[in-house]
Amino acid sequence: MMWIVVALIMLLVLAVMLWWLWRQEARKAGRSVSGALGIPLIVVVLAAAGYGLIGYNEHTGPWLQHQQDYRSVAQDIIAGKPPTKAAADVPAGALVRVLQSELTHNPSAIGWYALGSLYDQLGAPVQSEEAALKAVALAPDDPSMHLLLARSRIEQAGGKLTDPALEDIRWVLDREPAHDGAWMLLAMSADRAGRYDLSIQGWESLLSRHGEGETGDLLRRGLDNARAQKARQGVFASIRSVVQGGDLPAGGTLFVYIREAGSQGQPLAAHRQVVPSFPASVVLTEGDWLQAYPDSDADLVIGARYTPAPGASVDQAAISAAPVPLTMPQTSPAALQLGSP
Repeated sequence: MMWIVVALIMLLVLAVMLWWLWRQEARKAGRSVSGALGIPLIVVVLAAAGYGLIGYNEHTGPWLQHQQDYRSVAQDIIAGKPPTKAAADVPAGALVRVLQSELTHNPSAIGWYALGSLYDQLGAPVQSEEAALKAVALAPDDPSMHLLLARSRIEQAGGKLTDPALEDIRWVLDREPAHDGAWMLLAMSADRAGRYDLSIQGWESLLSRHGEGETGDLLRRGLDNARAQKARQGVFASIRSVVQGGDLPAGGTLFVYIREAGSQGQPLAAHRQVVPSFPASVVLTEGDWLQAYPDSDADLVIGARYTPAPGASVDQAAISAAPVPLTMPQTSPAALQLGSP
């Protein structure tokens, strides 16, 4: 609370100075100044009361305590020194707040990198990207900064490789062709994005250096899966359906999905679009797949949900079309009827 006392003293000094200037002007004008000595005191009392009533936030106390407890840790990180406290003894959320505060006064690449990594651990990829951009700006030639930026962008896309993230990864690989961390990030995120050529390239590069033992077995499993998915990609690249609306008003939001028969939870694939008129033709493409392509003998169904509200979410789509069997490869579009039981 020392800073509060200092603030009140400064306020009192300011009030006295203003009062003294006002008194000088009043005397020049021939006006009485009796009783005016209490004005500075009143100002301080009102300021203190205002702070006590509305100015003090319930989180201020813990924040000040965290500043006292972890400021030296944050300063060590910013300076690139080993922290004075073990990581297990410092709450990540508290360190984030203190580190953020310290970096505004003393920015450093390693400090922003540490903050971005903490945000990544806390599941805040947007904030992680902001910190990573600052780290890259201060250390543009450091691969670690670029990989943190790539990872934050991939996390924002649900673990899928994006073009900006691919640029960051390629920047690293152009300078360090055997960077295992970059290749692993590429292989896994490209796999989730359905970009199997890139995924295969990543697994093959890793296997060329780590082909022995359990590590080699895991990498070969990843490579075999990417090759199998690439082989199935052409079969599932364009799944067609025609959705009948009956007497339903057009202009709403339609969701067409594919799942294994009898399964619940996230579908294998889903497509969302606004329907200007019925019947509506819907095509599910590679970008609509949320999970890995199923085996060729999987028992699949295709269904739909609809809401007359444009731009609504799937949770608001209460009108359903009963799922129908989906046989691959398709010989004709799947026929769906909204409002069917």
